[in-house]
Amino acid sequence: MPAIRPLPEGITRSSQHFAVTFPEVGPLTSDIRAVIFDGGLPESVDLKRWITYIEPVEVGNPIPRCVQHGLGVTSALLFGPLENGKPLRQPFCPVDHVRVLGAEQGADSDLEYMNVLDRILKHLDQNPRKYQFISLSLGPDFSVEDDDVNLWTSSVDQRLSHDQVLAAIAAGNSGEQDAKLLLNRIQPPSDAVNALSVGACDTTKTKWKRASYSSVGPGRSPGFVKPDGVTFGGSDDEPFMVLDASPKPRAVPNQGTSFATPFALSGCIGTKALAGHDLSPLAVRALLIHRAETFSNPRLEVGWGLLLTHPQQIMTCEDHETLVVYQGILPIGQHLRANLPVPTGPISGKILLRATLVIAPDVDPEHPAAYTKGGLEVTFRPNSQKFKKVRAGEKSPLHQKTVPFFSGSKMHKGAEYRLREEGFKWEPCSRHEASMFGKSLFEPCFDIWYHHRDGAAKAENPKPLPYALVVTLSAPKEPDFYNRVVRTYSQILVPVRPKIEIPISNKA
Repeated sequence: MPAIRPLPEGITRSSQHFAVTFPEVGPLTSDIRAVIFDGGLPESVDLKRWITYIEPVEVGNPIPRCVQHGLGVTSALLFGPLENGKPLRQPFCPVDHVRVLGAEQGADSDLEYMNVLDRILKHLDQNPRKYQFISLSLGPDFSVEDDDVNLWTSSVDQRLSHDQVLAAIAAGNSGEQDAKLLLNRIQPPSDAVNALSVGACDTTKTKWKRASYSSVGPGRSPGFVKPDGVTFGGSDDEPFMVLDASPKPRAVPNQGTSFATPFALSGCIGTKALAGHDLSPLAVRALLIHRAETFSNPRLEVGWGLLLTHPQQIMTCEDHETLVVYQGILPIGQHLRANLPVPTGPISGKILLRATLVIAPDVDPEHPAAYTKGGLEVTFRPNSQKFKKVRAGEKSPLHQKTVPFFSGSKMHKGAEYRLREEGFKWEPCSRHEASMFGKSLFEPCFDIWYHHRDGAAKAENPKPLPYALVVTLSAPKEPDFYNRVVRTYSQILVPVRPKIEIPISNKA
Protein backbone atom coordinates (compact mmCIF):
# COMPACT_ATOMS: atom_id res chain seq x y z
CA MET A 1 0.00 0.00 0.00
CA PRO A 2 1.47 3.38 -0.95
CA ALA A 3 2.42 5.69 1.90
CA ILE A 4 4.44 8.79 2.58
CA ARG A 5 8.18 8.09 2.45
CA PRO A 6 9.62 6.66 5.69
CA LEU A 7 11.51 9.35 7.55
CA PRO A 8 15.17 8.76 8.48
CA GLU A 9 15.46 7.27 11.97
CA GLY A 10 18.82 8.82 12.81
CA ILE A 11 21.94 7.14 14.15
CA THR A 12 21.91 6.27 17.83
CA ARG A 13 25.49 6.96 18.90
CA SER A 14 25.27 9.43 21.76
CA SER A 15 29.04 9.99 21.78
CA GLN A 16 28.63 12.00 18.59
CA HIS A 17 26.28 14.53 20.15
CA PHE A 18 27.78 17.97 20.74
CA ALA A 19 26.56 21.42 21.73
CA VAL A 20 26.23 24.19 19.17
CA THR A 21 25.92 27.96 19.38
CA PHE A 22 23.71 29.87 16.95
CA PRO A 23 25.06 32.86 15.00
CA GLU A 24 24.01 36.23 16.40
CA VAL A 25 23.33 37.71 12.97
CA GLY A 26 20.45 37.46 10.53
CA PRO A 27 20.61 36.16 6.95
CA LEU A 28 23.30 37.36 4.54
CA THR A 29 20.66 38.81 2.21
CA SER A 30 16.95 39.57 2.38
CA ASP A 31 16.59 39.81 -1.42
CA ILE A 32 16.01 36.05 -1.68
CA ARG A 33 13.44 33.86 0.03
CA ALA A 34 13.26 30.08 0.31
CA VAL A 35 10.56 27.73 1.55
CA ILE A 36 10.72 24.29 3.15
CA PHE A 37 7.71 21.96 3.11
CA ASP A 38 8.17 19.39 5.85
CA GLY A 39 7.14 18.09 9.26
CA GLY A 40 7.31 21.25 11.34
CA LEU A 41 9.61 22.71 13.99
CA PRO A 42 9.76 22.26 17.78
CA GLU A 43 9.05 25.15 20.12
CA SER A 44 12.22 24.30 22.04
CA VAL A 45 14.57 25.50 19.27
CA ASP A 46 14.56 29.22 18.51
CA LEU A 47 15.24 29.83 14.82
CA LYS A 48 13.09 32.95 14.48
CA ARG A 49 16.06 35.05 13.39
CA TRP A 50 16.05 33.15 10.07
CA ILE A 51 12.82 31.14 9.96
CA THR A 52 9.16 32.08 9.61
CA TYR A 53 7.11 29.11 10.78
CA ILE A 54 3.76 28.50 9.06
CA GLU A 55 1.11 25.96 10.10
CA PRO A 56 -1.94 25.48 7.85
CA VAL A 57 -5.16 25.30 9.87
CA GLU A 58 -6.17 21.90 8.51
CA VAL A 59 -2.83 20.13 9.01
CA GLY A 60 -3.71 18.49 12.34
CA ASN A 61 -1.52 17.98 15.38
CA PRO A 62 2.25 17.70 14.88
CA ILE A 63 3.90 14.26 14.90
CA PRO A 64 7.13 14.21 16.98
CA ARG A 65 9.23 12.19 14.50
CA CYS A 66 8.03 14.43 11.65
CA VAL A 67 8.95 17.51 13.69
CA GLN A 68 12.46 16.13 14.25
CA HIS A 69 12.73 15.48 10.51
CA GLY A 70 11.59 19.02 9.74
CA LEU A 71 14.16 20.42 12.15
CA GLY A 72 16.93 18.35 10.56
CA VAL A 73 15.99 19.49 7.06
CA THR A 74 15.84 23.12 8.21
CA SER A 75 19.18 22.76 9.96
CA ALA A 76 20.76 21.41 6.75
CA LEU A 77 19.45 24.33 4.69
CA LEU A 78 20.49 27.00 7.18
CA PHE A 79 23.85 25.67 8.33
CA GLY A 80 24.86 22.63 6.26
CA PRO A 81 26.41 19.66 8.13
CA LEU A 82 27.23 20.77 11.67
CA GLU A 83 30.85 20.34 12.76
CA ASN A 84 32.07 19.89 16.31
CA GLY A 85 34.12 22.83 17.53
CA LYS A 86 33.29 25.03 14.55
CA PRO A 87 30.84 27.96 14.58
CA LEU A 88 27.65 27.64 12.57
CA ARG A 89 27.74 29.56 9.32
CA GLN A 90 25.53 32.57 8.72
CA PRO A 91 22.39 31.48 6.81
CA PHE A 92 22.16 32.84 3.28
CA CYS A 93 18.54 34.02 3.24
CA PRO A 94 15.27 34.06 5.22
CA VAL A 95 13.29 30.82 5.01
CA ASP A 96 9.63 29.93 5.48
CA HIS A 97 9.01 26.49 7.00
CA VAL A 98 5.52 25.25 6.15
CA ARG A 99 4.37 22.23 8.14
CA VAL A 100 2.52 19.87 5.80
CA LEU A 101 2.79 16.66 7.84
CA GLY A 102 0.42 16.11 10.71
CA ALA A 103 -2.12 13.82 12.34
CA GLU A 104 -4.56 14.28 9.44
CA GLN A 105 -2.24 12.93 6.74
CA GLY A 106 -3.33 9.77 4.97
CA ALA A 107 -6.88 9.99 6.33
CA ASP A 108 -9.92 8.69 4.43
CA SER A 109 -7.94 6.10 2.42
CA ASP A 110 -5.71 8.80 0.95
CA LEU A 111 -3.16 6.24 -0.25
CA GLU A 112 -0.83 8.71 -1.96
CA TYR A 113 -1.18 11.41 0.69
CA MET A 114 -2.80 13.88 -1.65
CA ASN A 115 -3.78 16.03 1.30
CA VAL A 116 -0.07 16.63 1.92
CA LEU A 117 0.38 17.57 -1.74
CA ASP A 118 -2.69 19.81 -1.55
CA ARG A 119 -1.16 21.78 1.32
CA ILE A 120 2.02 22.31 -0.68
CA LEU A 121 0.20 23.40 -3.82
CA LYS A 122 -2.22 25.63 -1.92
CA HIS A 123 0.62 27.52 -0.27
CA LEU A 124 2.50 27.94 -3.54
CA ASP A 125 -0.62 29.07 -5.38
CA GLN A 126 -1.47 31.58 -2.66
CA ASN A 127 2.08 32.97 -2.78
CA PRO A 128 2.99 33.11 -6.47
CA ARG A 129 6.58 34.17 -7.20
CA LYS A 130 7.25 34.76 -3.49
CA TYR A 131 10.00 32.14 -3.37
CA GLN A 132 13.08 31.71 -5.52
CA PHE A 133 14.02 28.40 -3.86
CA ILE A 134 11.98 25.40 -2.66
CA SER A 135 13.18 22.45 -0.57
CA LEU A 136 11.12 19.25 -0.61
CA SER A 137 12.32 16.11 1.19
CA LEU A 138 9.10 14.09 1.14
CA GLY A 139 6.73 12.39 -1.28
CA PRO A 140 5.00 9.05 -1.97
CA ASP A 141 6.90 5.90 -1.02
CA PHE A 142 7.10 4.12 -4.39
CA SER A 143 9.30 4.21 -7.46
CA VAL A 144 8.58 6.20 -10.60
CA GLU A 145 7.08 4.37 -13.59
CA ASP A 146 7.94 5.05 -17.21
CA ASP A 147 4.38 4.95 -18.50
CA ASP A 148 2.77 7.00 -15.76
CA VAL A 149 3.35 10.51 -14.43
CA ASN A 150 2.38 10.74 -10.78
CA LEU A 151 0.18 13.66 -9.71
CA TRP A 152 2.86 14.80 -7.27
CA THR A 153 5.31 15.12 -10.16
CA SER A 154 3.05 16.82 -12.69
CA SER A 155 1.63 19.25 -10.13
CA VAL A 156 5.10 20.34 -9.07
CA ASP A 157 6.36 20.56 -12.66
CA GLN A 158 3.47 22.78 -13.71
CA ARG A 159 4.42 25.31 -11.03
CA LEU A 160 8.09 25.30 -12.00
CA SER A 161 7.78 26.00 -15.74
CA HIS A 162 9.48 29.38 -15.52
CA ASP A 163 13.00 30.58 -14.77
CA GLN A 164 12.39 32.36 -11.46
CA VAL A 165 12.31 29.38 -9.08
CA LEU A 166 14.57 26.43 -8.28
CA ALA A 167 13.12 23.46 -6.42
CA ALA A 168 15.38 20.78 -4.96
CA ILE A 169 13.64 17.45 -4.34
CA ALA A 170 15.03 14.43 -2.49
CA ALA A 171 15.51 11.40 -4.75
CA GLY A 172 14.41 9.01 -1.99
CA ASN A 173 16.01 6.51 0.39
CA SER A 174 15.03 3.28 -1.39
CA GLY A 175 18.50 2.54 -2.77
CA GLU A 176 18.80 -0.76 -0.89
CA GLN A 177 15.48 -2.13 -2.16
CA ASP A 178 15.19 -4.84 -4.86
CA ALA A 179 17.00 -3.60 -7.98
CA LYS A 180 15.51 -6.29 -10.25
CA LEU A 181 12.02 -5.06 -9.44
CA LEU A 182 13.21 -1.44 -9.80
CA LEU A 183 12.15 -0.76 -6.22
CA ASN A 184 15.42 1.13 -5.70
CA ARG A 185 14.53 3.69 -8.38
CA ILE A 186 13.96 7.37 -7.60
CA GLN A 187 10.61 8.30 -6.08
CA PRO A 188 8.06 10.98 -7.04
CA PRO A 189 8.21 13.90 -7.30
CA SER A 190 12.00 13.74 -7.79
CA ASP A 191 11.41 12.79 -11.43
CA ALA A 192 10.08 16.31 -12.08
CA VAL A 193 11.79 17.66 -15.20
CA ASN A 194 11.76 21.24 -13.91
CA ALA A 195 13.32 20.42 -10.53
CA LEU A 196 16.75 19.51 -9.21
CA SER A 197 16.63 15.87 -8.08
CA VAL A 198 19.19 15.25 -5.35
CA GLY A 199 20.69 11.95 -4.22
CA ALA A 200 23.23 11.39 -1.46
CA CYS A 201 26.89 10.43 -1.32
CA ASP A 202 28.50 8.83 1.70
CA THR A 203 31.32 11.20 2.68
CA THR A 204 32.73 14.70 2.32
CA LYS A 205 36.15 13.21 1.56
CA THR A 206 37.69 12.93 -1.90
CA LYS A 207 36.91 9.24 -2.41
CA TRP A 208 33.14 9.23 -2.30
CA LYS A 209 30.40 7.02 -3.68
CA ARG A 210 26.62 6.92 -3.68
CA ALA A 211 25.26 6.34 -0.21
CA SER A 212 23.74 2.85 -0.19
CA TYR A 213 20.29 4.14 0.77
CA SER A 214 20.15 6.78 -2.00
CA SER A 215 17.63 5.94 -4.75
CA VAL A 216 19.05 5.45 -8.23
CA GLY A 217 18.10 6.41 -11.76
CA PRO A 218 17.05 6.49 -14.39
CA GLY A 219 14.20 8.94 -14.51
CA ARG A 220 11.55 8.82 -17.17
CA SER A 221 12.16 9.97 -20.75
CA PRO A 222 12.12 12.91 -21.16
CA GLY A 223 13.97 13.64 -17.95
CA PHE A 224 16.17 10.57 -18.11
CA VAL A 225 19.24 11.64 -16.12
CA LYS A 226 17.91 11.51 -12.57
CA PRO A 227 18.93 12.15 -9.92
CA ASP A 228 20.55 15.27 -11.33
CA GLY A 229 23.40 14.78 -8.90
CA VAL A 230 24.41 13.87 -5.38
CA THR A 231 25.87 15.66 -2.42
CA PHE A 232 26.79 14.63 1.10
CA GLY A 233 23.86 13.06 2.92
CA GLY A 234 25.58 11.13 5.67
CA SER A 235 26.47 7.50 6.34
CA ASP A 236 27.17 5.21 9.30
CA ASP A 237 30.86 6.11 9.13
CA GLU A 238 30.31 9.84 8.58
CA PRO A 239 26.87 11.00 9.74
CA PHE A 240 25.21 14.22 8.65
CA MET A 241 25.00 16.23 11.87
CA VAL A 242 21.78 18.20 12.33
CA LEU A 243 20.04 20.10 15.11
CA ASP A 244 18.18 18.20 17.80
CA ALA A 245 14.94 19.31 19.47
CA SER A 246 16.53 19.53 22.92
CA PRO A 247 16.15 22.85 24.84
CA LYS A 248 19.90 23.50 24.64
CA PRO A 249 21.00 23.52 20.98
CA ARG A 250 22.97 20.41 20.11
CA ALA A 251 23.88 18.37 17.04
CA VAL A 252 22.84 14.75 16.50
CA PRO A 253 23.83 12.26 13.76
CA ASN A 254 21.53 11.40 10.89
CA GLN A 255 21.62 10.41 7.22
CA GLY A 256 19.39 10.54 4.17
CA THR A 257 18.65 12.29 0.91
CA SER A 258 16.34 14.40 3.08
CA PHE A 259 19.43 16.26 4.29
CA ALA A 260 21.52 16.12 1.12
CA THR A 261 18.73 18.00 -0.68
CA PRO A 262 18.59 21.17 1.46
CA PHE A 263 22.39 21.09 1.69
CA ALA A 264 22.62 21.16 -2.12
CA LEU A 265 19.96 23.86 -2.27
CA SER A 266 21.88 26.02 0.19
CA GLY A 267 24.74 26.15 -2.31
CA CYS A 268 22.30 27.32 -4.97
CA ILE A 269 20.93 30.00 -2.65
CA GLY A 270 24.44 31.17 -1.83
CA THR A 271 25.29 31.35 -5.54
CA LYS A 272 22.20 33.44 -6.22
CA ALA A 273 23.05 35.69 -3.27
CA LEU A 274 26.59 36.09 -4.59
CA ALA A 275 25.47 36.90 -8.14
CA GLY A 276 22.36 38.93 -7.32
CA HIS A 277 20.11 39.69 -10.28
CA ASP A 278 22.82 38.63 -12.74
CA LEU A 279 21.73 34.98 -12.55
CA SER A 280 18.21 33.54 -12.65
CA PRO A 281 17.42 30.50 -10.47
CA LEU A 282 17.27 28.46 -13.69
CA ALA A 283 20.80 29.61 -14.55
CA VAL A 284 21.94 28.64 -11.05
CA ARG A 285 20.54 25.12 -11.61
CA ALA A 286 22.36 24.91 -14.94
CA LEU A 287 25.59 26.06 -13.26
CA LEU A 288 25.28 23.44 -10.53
CA ILE A 289 24.77 20.63 -13.06
CA HIS A 290 27.53 22.03 -15.28
CA ARG A 291 30.05 21.89 -12.44
CA ALA A 292 29.12 18.37 -11.27
CA GLU A 293 31.66 15.55 -11.75
CA THR A 294 31.03 11.79 -11.52
CA PHE A 295 34.64 10.82 -10.67
CA SER A 296 33.99 7.48 -12.43
CA ASN A 297 30.83 6.72 -10.43
CA PRO A 298 27.97 5.26 -12.55
CA ARG A 299 25.67 7.91 -13.99
CA LEU A 300 22.64 5.78 -13.16
CA GLU A 301 23.62 6.14 -9.49
CA VAL A 302 24.90 9.72 -9.26
CA GLY A 303 23.40 11.52 -12.27
CA TRP A 304 25.68 14.26 -13.55
CA GLY A 305 27.87 13.81 -10.48
CA LEU A 306 28.84 15.45 -7.20
CA LEU A 307 27.07 18.79 -6.77
CA LEU A 308 29.25 21.57 -5.42
CA THR A 309 27.89 23.35 -2.36
CA HIS A 310 30.12 26.39 -2.01
CA PRO A 311 29.03 29.36 -4.16
CA GLN A 312 32.56 30.52 -4.94
CA GLN A 313 33.46 27.07 -6.27
CA ILE A 314 30.33 27.06 -8.41
CA MET A 315 30.93 30.49 -9.93
CA THR A 316 34.68 30.91 -10.35
CA CYS A 317 37.03 29.56 -13.02
CA GLU A 318 40.78 29.10 -13.41
CA ASP A 319 43.15 31.39 -15.33
CA HIS A 320 43.31 28.93 -18.24
CA GLU A 321 39.54 28.76 -18.73
CA THR A 322 36.46 30.88 -19.13
CA LEU A 323 32.90 30.26 -17.92
CA VAL A 324 30.02 31.96 -19.72
CA VAL A 325 26.29 31.91 -18.92
CA TYR A 326 23.60 32.63 -21.52
CA GLN A 327 20.10 32.99 -20.11
CA GLY A 328 16.72 34.30 -21.10
CA ILE A 329 13.39 33.48 -22.69
CA LEU A 330 13.37 32.09 -26.23
CA PRO A 331 10.41 33.54 -28.16
CA ILE A 332 8.15 31.40 -30.31
CA GLY A 333 9.41 30.85 -33.83
CA GLN A 334 12.87 32.25 -33.16
CA HIS A 335 16.30 30.73 -32.73
CA LEU A 336 19.25 31.71 -30.60
CA ARG A 337 22.84 32.02 -31.78
CA ALA A 338 25.20 31.67 -28.83
CA ASN A 339 28.65 32.85 -29.92
CA LEU A 340 31.41 31.15 -27.94
CA PRO A 341 34.16 33.38 -26.50
CA VAL A 342 37.35 32.30 -28.26
CA PRO A 343 40.05 35.00 -28.10
CA THR A 344 41.80 36.40 -31.13
CA GLY A 345 45.23 35.09 -32.01
CA PRO A 346 46.70 31.58 -31.97
CA ILE A 347 45.73 29.07 -29.27
CA SER A 348 48.25 26.41 -28.29
CA GLY A 349 47.17 22.81 -27.93
CA LYS A 350 43.64 21.62 -27.39
CA ILE A 351 40.55 23.26 -25.95
CA LEU A 352 38.05 21.35 -23.85
CA LEU A 353 34.52 22.59 -24.51
CA ARG A 354 31.80 21.71 -22.00
CA ALA A 355 28.25 22.97 -22.43
CA THR A 356 25.12 22.50 -20.33
CA LEU A 357 21.66 23.47 -21.55
CA VAL A 358 18.66 23.56 -19.19
CA ILE A 359 15.08 24.59 -20.01
CA ALA A 360 11.86 24.96 -18.01
CA PRO A 361 9.12 23.69 -20.34
CA ASP A 362 5.40 23.32 -19.89
CA VAL A 363 4.37 19.71 -19.32
CA ASP A 364 1.58 17.39 -20.43
CA PRO A 365 0.90 14.70 -17.78
CA GLU A 366 -1.62 12.94 -20.04
CA HIS A 367 1.15 11.96 -22.47
CA PRO A 368 4.13 10.56 -20.49
CA ALA A 369 6.16 9.85 -23.64
CA ALA A 370 5.58 13.44 -24.83
CA TYR A 371 5.65 14.97 -21.35
CA THR A 372 7.64 18.11 -22.17
CA LYS A 373 5.85 20.54 -24.47
CA GLY A 374 8.99 22.49 -25.32
CA GLY A 375 12.40 21.36 -26.51
CA LEU A 376 15.58 22.70 -28.04
CA GLU A 377 17.59 21.44 -30.99
CA VAL A 378 21.22 22.54 -30.94
CA THR A 379 23.74 22.74 -33.77
CA PHE A 380 27.45 23.36 -33.18
CA ARG A 381 29.37 25.36 -35.79
CA PRO A 382 33.08 25.36 -34.82
CA ASN A 383 34.41 27.47 -37.69
CA SER A 384 32.58 30.29 -39.47
CA GLN A 385 34.90 29.99 -42.48
CA LYS A 386 34.28 26.32 -43.19
CA PHE A 387 31.34 25.19 -45.31
CA LYS A 388 30.19 21.80 -46.48
CA LYS A 389 31.80 20.76 -49.73
CA VAL A 390 29.41 20.66 -52.68
CA ARG A 391 29.52 18.83 -55.96
CA ALA A 392 29.61 20.53 -59.32
CA GLY A 393 26.27 22.15 -60.10
CA GLU A 394 25.08 22.21 -56.47
CA LYS A 395 24.33 25.46 -54.69
CA SER A 396 26.78 26.66 -52.10
CA PRO A 397 25.48 26.20 -48.53
CA LEU A 398 24.22 29.27 -46.69
CA HIS A 399 25.44 28.16 -43.28
CA GLN A 400 28.74 26.99 -41.89
CA LYS A 401 29.61 23.33 -41.50
CA THR A 402 28.10 21.68 -38.41
CA VAL A 403 29.55 19.14 -36.00
CA PRO A 404 27.40 16.95 -33.68
CA PHE A 405 27.60 18.03 -30.05
CA PHE A 406 24.38 17.74 -28.04
CA SER A 407 22.94 14.39 -29.10
CA GLY A 408 21.78 11.19 -27.47
CA SER A 409 24.56 9.13 -29.06
CA LYS A 410 27.20 11.65 -27.99
CA MET A 411 26.01 12.05 -24.41
CA HIS A 412 24.77 8.54 -23.59
CA LYS A 413 26.96 5.75 -24.90
CA GLY A 414 25.45 2.70 -26.53
CA ALA A 415 22.15 1.49 -25.14
CA GLU A 416 22.85 2.87 -21.65
CA TYR A 417 19.85 5.18 -21.84
CA ARG A 418 18.15 3.86 -25.00
CA LEU A 419 17.35 7.34 -26.21
CA ARG A 420 16.24 7.92 -29.79
CA GLU A 421 17.80 10.87 -31.55
CA GLU A 422 14.38 12.19 -32.49
CA GLY A 423 13.26 12.23 -28.88
CA PHE A 424 16.45 13.66 -27.46
CA LYS A 425 15.61 17.27 -28.30
CA TRP A 426 12.79 17.09 -25.76
CA GLU A 427 15.17 16.40 -22.88
CA PRO A 428 15.02 19.32 -20.40
CA CYS A 429 18.70 19.04 -19.44
CA SER A 430 21.62 18.29 -21.75
CA ARG A 431 25.34 18.28 -21.04
CA HIS A 432 28.32 17.25 -23.10
CA GLU A 433 31.99 18.01 -23.52
CA ALA A 434 34.43 17.57 -26.38
CA SER A 435 38.12 18.20 -26.96
CA MET A 436 39.35 19.95 -30.10
CA PHE A 437 42.42 21.78 -31.31
CA GLY A 438 42.33 25.50 -30.63
CA LYS A 439 43.34 26.24 -34.22
CA SER A 440 40.16 24.50 -35.47
CA LEU A 441 37.95 27.13 -33.82
CA PHE A 442 37.09 30.41 -35.48
CA GLU A 443 34.03 32.36 -34.35
CA PRO A 444 32.39 29.14 -33.06
CA CYS A 445 28.75 29.16 -32.03
CA PHE A 446 25.76 27.11 -30.99
CA ASP A 447 22.58 27.61 -33.02
CA ILE A 448 19.54 26.74 -30.90
CA TRP A 449 16.02 26.18 -32.27
CA TYR A 450 12.85 26.07 -30.18
CA HIS A 451 10.47 23.19 -30.88
CA HIS A 452 7.04 22.77 -29.32
CA ARG A 453 4.38 20.08 -29.21
CA ASP A 454 1.14 19.19 -27.48
CA GLY A 455 0.46 15.51 -26.94
CA ALA A 456 3.12 14.59 -29.52
CA ALA A 457 1.46 16.94 -32.03
CA LYS A 458 2.45 20.48 -32.83
CA ALA A 459 1.27 22.90 -30.15
CA GLU A 460 -1.31 25.50 -31.18
CA ASN A 461 -0.50 28.17 -28.58
CA PRO A 462 3.05 27.57 -27.36
CA LYS A 463 4.63 29.78 -24.71
CA PRO A 464 8.10 31.33 -24.86
CA LEU A 465 10.65 28.92 -23.40
CA PRO A 466 12.96 29.83 -20.47
CA TYR A 467 16.52 28.59 -20.98
CA ALA A 468 20.00 28.72 -19.47
CA LEU A 469 23.14 27.70 -21.33
CA VAL A 470 26.46 27.39 -19.50
CA VAL A 471 29.69 27.01 -21.47
CA THR A 472 33.24 26.40 -20.26
CA LEU A 473 36.23 26.69 -22.57
CA SER A 474 39.41 25.31 -21.04
CA ALA A 475 42.85 25.74 -22.65
CA PRO A 476 45.47 24.06 -20.39
CA LYS A 477 48.39 25.36 -22.48
CA GLU A 478 47.14 28.95 -22.36
CA PRO A 479 47.68 30.22 -18.76
CA ASP A 480 46.33 33.67 -19.71
CA PHE A 481 43.26 32.35 -21.54
CA TYR A 482 40.69 34.04 -19.27
CA ASN A 483 42.28 37.48 -19.60
CA ARG A 484 42.56 37.07 -23.37
CA VAL A 485 38.84 36.35 -23.58
CA VAL A 486 38.02 39.35 -21.39
CA ARG A 487 40.11 41.65 -23.58
CA THR A 488 38.61 40.31 -26.82
CA TYR A 489 34.99 40.54 -25.64
CA SER A 490 35.20 43.51 -23.27
CA GLN A 491 32.29 45.22 -25.05
CA ILE A 492 30.09 42.10 -25.13
CA LEU A 493 30.57 39.92 -22.04
CA VAL A 494 29.39 41.20 -18.66
CA PRO A 495 31.45 39.87 -15.71
CA VAL A 496 29.42 38.57 -12.77
CA ARG A 497 30.74 40.44 -9.75
CA PRO A 498 30.06 39.24 -6.17
CA LYS A 499 27.30 41.22 -4.44
CA ILE A 500 28.14 39.92 -0.95
CA GLU A 501 31.00 38.20 0.88
CA ILE A 502 30.53 34.54 1.76
CA PRO A 503 32.86 32.88 4.29
CA ILE A 504 34.57 29.67 3.18
CA SER A 505 33.54 26.43 4.91
CA ASN A 506 35.56 23.21 4.84
CA LYS A 507 32.47 21.09 4.18
CA ALA A 508 31.01 23.26 1.45
